Amino acid sequence: MRYLLARLKLGFDETLAQMQTTTATLPVAFQKGLEAYRKELTQVIYQAGSSMAPVLNAKALTDPDAKEKLLLRVFPRPSFKSLYTGDIVALQSPLSAQQQVLVRRLAAVEGEEMVSDDPDLESWSLPENHCWVLSETATFKPDAPTDIDSRTFGPLPVENIIGRVIYQATSVTEHGPTSNTPEAMADDAAVLDAELDVESFCNHTSSKDSQTS
Repeated sequence: MRYLLARLKLGFDETLAQMQTTTATLPVAFQKGLEAYRKELTQVIYQAGSSMAPVLNAKALTDPDAKEKLLLRVFPRPSFKSLYTGDIVALQSPLSAQQQVLVRRLAAVEGEEMVSDDPDLESWSLPENHCWVLSETATFKPDAPTDIDSRTFGPLPVENIIGRVIYQATSVTEHGPTSNTPEAMADDAAVLDAELDVESFCNHTSSKDSQTS
């Protein structure tokens, strides 16, 4: 039931968004909503590099070529009603014209107070529809392509978020749900039950899957 409700919500949100445009007619809006409802809620991506180690791709700490397979719950129209501070999310880098995909921790959302380590800088609040995302690396280098996060590009528009990482696999024997917030894991449980075939996922290979850093 929760899975069906999640798909219905996706279709409803798309229909409503289409109706709010100046060009879409009612039949077109309903058609777009139906298309959104019919789509699967997940997709496979790969995590390369150590930017999220040891939470994701821990083997990259000793093997620079290591990759980990991730299952992403996709949010076509992301909002903070379905994303929570502490979740691990995939996002489009605002610095990349090639639509580079990054995986980062959602550290703060709109309205939360941001306090700098620099005592000379005043605290400030994240603007509406923006968030703060961070890598997990202990040796952050702002100029390193694999380390870039909000400390590099600042507040991230929520529309740049692609989805939440909900399952991960290094091999057929090393896999399991990704540790997100309790709220997120409760929301995603029905999606995992409906769309995750563990054996198929662990053995899945495709040249069309995105690679993240």
